Amino acid sequence: MKSTKIVAALAVAALITGCGGGSGNGSAVDTPQNTSLSIQGDAIKGPMAQAKISLYKTTADGKQGDLLQETTSDNNGHYSVTLNGYSGIVIAVASVVSGKTTMYDEATGQTISPTAGFTLRASFPVESGKTYSAQINPFTDLATAAAMAKSGGLTTINVEQANSDLAAALTFNPLTTTPTFNAGKPTNSAAAVLVAVSQMALSGELGCITGDQAAKVACVTTTLSTKGLADAGVKSALQAKINLVVDAAGLPALLIGGAPGTPVSTATPLEQTKAFMATLRSNAKALDAADLSLQTELQKVADDMKSRTAPIASSSITALNVARLGVQLWNDVIKGGAPFVTGRTFYKGYEYLGGCSFYSDTNYNTLATSKTDAKYVACQAATQQIPPTDANGEYKPCYAVGQWCATQWSYRVRLHPDAADVHKFTIYTQTREAKITVKTVSPATFDETRTPYGAAFPGNAATLATQHDGSGQVTALNLSGELSPAFSITSNFASYFDTTLNRWVYKPNTVATVLGDKHNVTLSAALTKVGTLDNLALSGSMELIKAGALETRLELSAGSYLQARQDAAGNYEAQDGSQEMLLKLKGGTAGSTLTGDLKISAFKLDASGTSYIPTLVAFNGSVQRNGIAFFEGALTGEALNYASFNSTLPRSGTNVQTLRAGLMGKVTIPNRPVLSISLSATQNDKGSSASNTTALSGQYVQGLLTINMSGAASATANIITLESTSGVKLVIDKSQPVYPLTKSGQAVGQYSTLTNRITYTDSSYEQF
Repeated sequence: MKSTKIVAALAVAALITGCGGGSGNGSAVDTPQNTSLSIQGDAIKGPMAQAKISLYKTTADGKQGDLLQETTSDNNGHYSVTLNGYSGIVIAVASVVSGKTTMYDEATGQTISPTAGFTLRASFPVESGKTYSAQINPFTDLATAAAMAKSGGLTTINVEQANSDLAAALTFNPLTTTPTFNAGKPTNSAAAVLVAVSQMALSGELGCITGDQAAKVACVTTTLSTKGLADAGVKSALQAKINLVVDAAGLPALLIGGAPGTPVSTATPLEQTKAFMATLRSNAKALDAADLSLQTELQKVADDMKSRTAPIASSSITALNVARLGVQLWNDVIKGGAPFVTGRTFYKGYEYLGGCSFYSDTNYNTLATSKTDAKYVACQAATQQIPPTDANGEYKPCYAVGQWCATQWSYRVRLHPDAADVHKFTIYTQTREAKITVKTVSPATFDETRTPYGAAFPGNAATLATQHDGSGQVTALNLSGELSPAFSITSNFASYFDTTLNRWVYKPNTVATVLGDKHNVTLSAALTKVGTLDNLALSGSMELIKAGALETRLELSAGSYLQARQDAAGNYEAQDGSQEMLLKLKGGTAGSTLTGDLKISAFKLDASGTSYIPTLVAFNGSVQRNGIAFFEGALTGEALNYASFNSTLPRSGTNVQTLRAGLMGKVTIPNRPVLSISLSATQNDKGSSASNTTALSGQYVQGLLTINMSGAASATANIITLESTSGVKLVIDKSQPVYPLTKSGQAVGQYSTLTNRITYTDSSYEQF
């Protein structure tokens, strides 16, 4: 497959770096490693003996999914399980086994049989290879219900926030704190609140007055989860029983905070607003951001991936792949029984991958005419073009002699077979810029001004060692030495209607950047068949050298691959979505260091049937900025409607291309609580900045602060709303000079873009 598609696809990722973002799903991910995951804890209202403990995955929409494993609690309610290869949200459910499950009731001092259907839940994130302790009790059930009620359901952010909120309200974490008793009396807060629940059932609180004690316990726990601590009646009844329990047990007073997400605070609305803004400003300053978002640093990460990491990896793999095609052509025609041809052009469907030809001289001026005088193979990867523009950067087609028609960038690979070893080649690579101008109009001919990059002709030298099967098919390659430098082509296309000129103006804004002076590579590849798929396994390293010094180093770990399926003719032209690339990357620049998986997949044809591209690009891993851990999570870019989009027609109101980029993970800022982020941006590209739209949504959580983000951008409006769960709201309307600040609908201040100042209603202010 054409790996240079990475560059274009990753350009979508730049969308993630605005103030907005989208709700992630936090769904579980099955990891390919067979790595053990251990979970143990207690199912306890009173201890649930011989209860069924079921552990489930979550679905993409944040609901309970497939069963992972089941076990049975012991006579003390304790359970323990070991899973293989799972990371994500776990839902642990303790349920009644008829005729077997019993539960000790602290209020009556008796062992009771829980009612049929009685369950308790807990939800929490896990990571393969680690060990976790998780309690299952009425309060973890409440937190699970609270997370499920949030938008998106059981996402990582929702689950962590619900557990965090409840821990803040109770002053201990019911998920991780083991209740302790001595002779039936509670000896810590976790035990005291469970006894309080039983006392509520015994006295018929919350309307639970029918049935035996088991039925009333079930009623109280259900009401607690359904209404939560936001309900004044629930909170009051629970607090009253807690007071009695801790007094009788001689425990310290335990005062319940506010409802989950809204801990009790004596701060005024103005004070809460100032605290909210202080958090935003603090994070912005720490991230060197120009606004109140994570834009600046995320932009740097995206730029590093798009303009450096992807091109280096892409260029090196392209060189290896083109060399493989050249070697295979040599084996088929010169060493094998195939009839002589001067060369061959390679396609994947309608997509031109490049071509190779036989030459008889080392200057590559004379094409070979037979197998006898075919001494060398010269190949070229597919070209990438920069469209012509005038002095103002506006697109200008060529009509007259001397006019610029295009600039073509390409990668040249020349193979010199080793006379002593049929499995060995010296390969030379050269990066070429060719400016095409009109030579004559009729007939149309063109001049080509070439500028090479890298070593002087024939190029940077490397050694290619190959292995073949009995039919001459290449099965493995090892490439080591120097490659000519990669190049990065970026475009920021703009179009608008100029009322003065009374016409549309198109500006491609396309530039090429040569990355360094050369690349040092050590790459290995092995071609195997997995079912009907051909898999090119990759491993090795790539180094960008600039001015004699190492600037960027990337490693491809074992498990990296290119994947495709051959068609009936033996060519990789099948457009069936089987193509896929996975690069297990490690390394980067001094500014950004990344470790993780870069996946290019979901290849699709457009509506015209002529363009076949990857519609999903995903990076899952971690990023360091300036040597400090910055981000851990996933970045994705998607072409959502490519199958119905016609790439051969102009974008319009009826031919819209919809792109989505997302970010989900954790951002670490020195000396600050970790930020949990879920962001998404969806763009509808209609071919004009006047009609294009972008929708933004998401959330970030830091400590007890949760901020929801939403917004939309178009030619006429650009509004982003940041609102905390405590009711503080900042509306950023780019068309207005003032952004209002409110708390629960009450005006508490405003931010002026003219003075860069926040002024509060008490006349105090903060100057940016």
